[in-house]
Amino acid sequence: MFCRHSARAATALLVLGWLILSVGCGPNYKARGTVKGKVTFANTPLTTGSVTFHGKDNITGSATIDKEGNYVMNDAPLGDVKITVTVPKMPAGGIGKWKGVPKSDKDGKPIEPGGSGKSIPIMGDMPSRIVPIPEKYASPDTSGLTYTVAKGEQTHNLSLTP
Repeated sequence: MFCRHSARAATALLVLGWLILSVGCGPNYKARGTVKGKVTFANTPLTTGSVTFHGKDNITGSATIDKEGNYVMNDAPLGDVKITVTVPKMPAGGIGKWKGVPKSDKDGKPIEPGGSGKSIPIMGDMPSRIVPIPEKYASPDTSGLTYTVAKGEQTHNLSLTP
């Protein structure tokens, strides 16, 4: 009888030990950092696009590039990441040829110089030009861009070359 209880206790301890060890294993999807910076191509700031950090276990974080080339990523995966940068393709005929681009604001006033003057309702104010970049930056295997993300806020500028 003592042997039967010992076997059950040993089995229960093994299962409990396995559960305790497995809690700490596996990806931590909530562990994130904040990374901000500026993206340039041949010393020219990008005017649109996105930056994506590809971490281990297929965990990613992404950010939009603003008209001055800045990005802020609040969900960057911690640890070593590969980085991709993508820029939308220029539509045939240029940005101003997109259907639905207003020549005046919502009150009918002409759009003043200074902004791009181009707006698409779901996308907002468009940049006056798009800075094209090589296709290699769109893939984590060919971009050559890497970084190690730590907890907290940090700055990482991306200087792309031809």
